[in-house]
Amino acid sequence: MQVVKEPADVLNPAHYANCRLSADVAATLPAWCYTSQAFYEREREEIFLKTWNCVGHQSRVPEPGTYFAFDFVGVPVVVARAEDGQIRAFVNACRHRGGEVAPAGEGECKLFKCPYHAWSFSLSGELVATPFYDESDVFKKADHGLKPIKLELWAGFMWINFDETSADLHSYLGDLPQRVARWNADDMIVASRSSYNIATNWKQYYENFSDPYHVPFVHKSTLSKNKPVSKRELHDPSKYIGNYVMHRAWFDGTRGVAPGEPTFPEIPLPEEDRGAFYPWIYPNAGMGFMVDSMFMVEMYPEGPDNTRIERSFLVPKAYKDLPDFDGMIVNYLRGMDVVHHEDIEILEMQQRSVKSPVYMTGRFARMDKLVHDCQNWVLDRVIGPAPQA
Repeated sequence: MQVVKEPADVLNPAHYANCRLSADVAATLPAWCYTSQAFYEREREEIFLKTWNCVGHQSRVPEPGTYFAFDFVGVPVVVARAEDGQIRAFVNACRHRGGEVAPAGEGECKLFKCPYHAWSFSLSGELVATPFYDESDVFKKADHGLKPIKLELWAGFMWINFDETSADLHSYLGDLPQRVARWNADDMIVASRSSYNIATNWKQYYENFSDPYHVPFVHKSTLSKNKPVSKRELHDPSKYIGNYVMHRAWFDGTRGVAPGEPTFPEIPLPEEDRGAFYPWIYPNAGMGFMVDSMFMVEMYPEGPDNTRIERSFLVPKAYKDLPDFDGMIVNYLRGMDVVHHEDIEILEMQQRSVKSPVYMTGRFARMDKLVHDCQNWVLDRVIGPAPQA
């Protein structure tokens, strides 16, 4: 039996020639793409530090003075709403000696104060106090504010980009905002936010999200049992423009609860939007638009073998006034948890398999061709654009 080892030149395009073929004849990614620290570091540099990433709903910072701090692919980040009402993101590092100015998690404050030497910053990022250290010809407070990170809003969510030269968020999204405008996501509220840690490479998660092939088997007693699909649509890059991949399923009603349980009212939608629309916005955000709700999953890679998922479930504001809202939302969240844990079991199994020294590459079935698209989007950025056929 052949033993497959990570090559010393893991970023050599020659290793991925078979992955670059059309989906009907291409090979899947080699195992080391999911386990290699070197491959992950290149992903971090060329993908996560150069593209737009979702970091949660704007309701996480509801009032001036609120903030949250977290790690994103090894970069300490703080997001805050300042006194002017604007939401901003910064590198969570004092410009003196690098102390983190905001503790991890969520909180409220009037100033960020470094615990090391008490340098203080406004929530707009300006350096406002430097104990025992006066301004001089070589030191001006105005030049040493917190390092800003680009932040823009869309669909009620906050998106950050570490690349100062990157295009704006709406250019990056392409036609997606117009395609989902009828859901009016900006006016939805977050009914629940939950967090999961999965012992798998980040690509396993986003490939699974874009793989409708697994649904009849992994979710046979949940999604597939609830509402049989009448037809599907897979992403066609000639029809959909932007840095996302999508699939759509048509069925009657909602899959959010088990058959027979009470459901939320349906959002007025044309026939073409009935069922569910699932875009994955490269690289870290998956969305689901249904007839009565929507969800967002944010993906936070934590090395080659672990991924943290933050999931938000949203509903129209008017639902909060329903007399049985609390009882219905429990049913929706229970259903989502069951489906999510069905996926987690498979994803962690996959990661154990690719770590085996005898794991071999596979092929793509027609229904999981979007996985081929996802893998090649990564290769375009990690290895370089594919050669023209």
